[in-house]
Amino acid sequence: MDFKVLELGCGNAKTPGAYGVDINPRSMADLIHNLDQFPYPLSDNAFDKVICKDVLEHVENFVGAVEEIWRVAKPGALVDVSGPFMSSVNYFSDPTHRRAFTSRSFDYFIDGTEACLYGYSQARFSLVSVEYDKFERDTRPWHHQWLLDKANRSKKIYEDRYAFIYPVYQIYFELEVLK
Repeated sequence: MDFKVLELGCGNAKTPGAYGVDINPRSMADLIHNLDQFPYPLSDNAFDKVICKDVLEHVENFVGAVEEIWRVAKPGALVDVSGPFMSSVNYFSDPTHRRAFTSRSFDYFIDGTEACLYGYSQARFSLVSVEYDKFERDTRPWHHQWLLDKANRSKKIYEDRYAFIYPVYQIYFELEVLK
C-alpha cells in the first residue's frame, strides 16, 4: 500500500517522495499550479498527508485553499502547516505575505470552536497540535526557550498579552482531516 504525500508550495526543497505543487516553473514541483485557482487538478481523497510549509500565508483565498486541502486528503489524513506567527518580523518583511497565523487560525474548520459556528466552510479538521517555533527552539538562547515553553502552555494568554512584547517567528499546526 502506497503512502501518498502532497506538498503544496514545495519550492526547491520538496520533501523526498512527495508529489509537489508550486506556482513557480523553476521549482521542483511535479505540477505547476496557482493555489488560488480552484479546483486543484488533483483527485478527491487521494493523499494520506498534506504538507503546507510556508505557503498558506501567500494565498489570496485562504478558506478556498483549506477546502481544497480537505477535498484531496483522505479521511484521517494528517495536514502539516507552518507559517509566520502574527508578531514575527518575518511576516512583515515579506511583501508577498497576505496573512500571519495565531493558534486559532484554523478554528473556522474545527467543530466546537466559536469561529466554526459562523459556517464559512463544510471542511472539517481536528487540531492535533499547534506549537510556536517548534523546530527553532533548540537554536534559541535559554531565556527564549523558557519563553516558548510558557507560551506553548498558555497560548491564549500569550497571544492576547505578550505576543508583541516577546515575539516568536513560526507557528506549526498538525491537523487531522475529518470526513
